[in-house]
Amino acid sequence: MSEKLKEISIILDVWDDIFSDFDPRPLDERALSEDFITELKKRYRETAKGSLLISFSAPKALKDEKSEQMVVQRLKQYFKYRALQVGREIYNMRKKGVIFILVGVCFLSSITLMAYFSIISTLIIKILEILLVPLGWFGIWEGFSKIVNASPTFSQEETLFRKLSTAKYQFNYET
Repeated sequence: MSEKLKEISIILDVWDDIFSDFDPRPLDERALSEDFITELKKRYRETAKGSLLISFSAPKALKDEKSEQMVVQRLKQYFKYRALQVGREIYNMRKKGVIFILVGVCFLSSITLMAYFSIISTLIIKILEILLVPLGWFGIWEGFSKIVNASPTFSQEETLFRKLSTAKYQFNYET
């Protein structure tokens, strides 16, 4: 079963449409435009799932193979970097989830062991139960939540950036 190729068409007037107006560096070093990235995200969400073809329509005066290659390389690098960044954020969130679970289990285990072995007086155990049992259960459930959910928004963004980093880019010039 082959995956469908979904096209996102973008009209360019100048190469600067892809890059930030506020960045004075040359095109090959300039930051990507937030408006351009936002538009790509919006258009991606409008398309069905599948591989992407990003099609740029531009005036014939812009035709320059070197600039095309630089733009495609910069876009792929940027989106690959962003996918890795979001992937790290997901990993860190899940790591925090594991820590929450471990701390919760430690709280519950410690109060259980103190009560079982009568290490301290019953009154102190009851006071500690009031504090540690809710904290323990909170840690466990919050930890599982962080591991399982790992923010669906992050997961969707990671998928978007991975698809954009592997997308096919095409330039069409109008006369």
